[in-house]
Amino acid sequence: MHGKKLHCGLVPYINMTVKYSEKTFYWHYAWVIVFIIFGMQIVGSSIRMAFGVFVDPLEQRFAWSQSNIGIAYAIGMIVTAISSPWAGNLGDRLGAKKTMYLGVILFLMGMILTAFIRNWFSWEFHVFNIQISLGLLHFWISYGVILGVAQSIFLVPLIPAAMIWFRRHLGLAMGLIMTSWGVGPAIATPLVAILVESMGWRNAFLSIGFGSSALMILMIFYFRDRPSDIGLLEYGSRPGDEPISTSLPPVVLLTEFHKHMKKTAAYWNMSSIHFLGCVGHAVILIWIIPFATTKGLTVLEASLISSLMAMVSVSTRLATPMLCEKLGVKLVMTIFYILQGAPVLILFFTDIPFVFILFAVTFGIGYGGETGGFPILNRKYFGHAPMGRAHGFQMLGAGIGMALGGWIGGPIYDILGSYNWALAISVVASFGGALSIVLLENTSRLLIPEWKSAEKAYIESNT
Repeated sequence: MHGKKLHCGLVPYINMTVKYSEKTFYWHYAWVIVFIIFGMQIVGSSIRMAFGVFVDPLEQRFAWSQSNIGIAYAIGMIVTAISSPWAGNLGDRLGAKKTMYLGVILFLMGMILTAFIRNWFSWEFHVFNIQISLGLLHFWISYGVILGVAQSIFLVPLIPAAMIWFRRHLGLAMGLIMTSWGVGPAIATPLVAILVESMGWRNAFLSIGFGSSALMILMIFYFRDRPSDIGLLEYGSRPGDEPISTSLPPVVLLTEFHKHMKKTAAYWNMSSIHFLGCVGHAVILIWIIPFATTKGLTVLEASLISSLMAMVSVSTRLATPMLCEKLGVKLVMTIFYILQGAPVLILFFTDIPFVFILFAVTFGIGYGGETGGFPILNRKYFGHAPMGRAHGFQMLGAGIGMALGGWIGGPIYDILGSYNWALAISVVASFGGALSIVLLENTSRLLIPEWKSAEKAYIESNT
């Protein structure tokens, strides 16, 4: 490892510390950022990833149908999806640190309000033959709307923020970050199930709300928006490299480059691929626990199946971004989309617990690799341009997919008394995503102008 001081013309009064090495891994504050983002995604998304644990307790307490309970999850995903482009833009303009603080405040509000759901009045009204109580509306607003906005604000800016810290070896960083989506459910689902069984769903919401908010505030305190904030260059910088980002980007350039991105087919296709992939796994993530209980498993046993699925996914979440850099991102993503869809067919033959274990292991492999290639695609297509808006738009597709997949199992079960058609939708969506990846543009060249050159020219023309 080597280090030296470079003087950067774009930041005339700051000495930037350059650390460079031919090794893939060496010490740099970028790994602290990765650790913080890893923790934020685990803590911040735990209540959503473990939603299936709350279905039976809420159904028993309030006599709500599973489809009406699932609507809260769907609303949350839709609200997160709709607000994601705005949240990504907010992160680009204000920086991820300030944006995340705002998200945590809304998260705590939503958790407290959800914990105090009551059937305030016995009066009920009907919409399209759906019986809706004021308590159910309370649940939809607190869990769906407020937590939905909170999720987008403190989670959407994280991936673009991580990309700012890495000039090279982005695959390793993204792999580590993506493992949080496997570790999180693996820890959260049984933990939430234990909390619900030991203290009831209401106290579980309060405990998770206060505990998660405190942890997130602590992590945000140590977060930095870019390496230059602490006098560093990006991870993987070499002698002669200039810093990629030294300040908040000019709003004029952000708008211009967003227009460049929107003119590419990849910008739109990546959002639709996110949608299909998320439909494919949301059906499973939300409804595998109720589905397993219909086959004779207890809620805790079913939650452990979900946990096993998440734990298995950790290995492919870690490996996928690095495989994408080495073997080709389109090839790797296509394979994992197929591997996500195919194991769902096993669930049509679930008569013994062993089948659930087999499913959890095989599905976990594909599910873990399904999303890891997107940051690599963004880097290959759009270079070092700020990714907040592009990532936010992709999260719009992902959120709508999670909403549809997370909701559809409820009405299908209420109408047909079976989850089989929901499982079929999961398979078709995953295979459709694989086909869409094959049709993406070639990744050998940038699809838009080079960001750093444009930013440098803009600064020079305005000084």
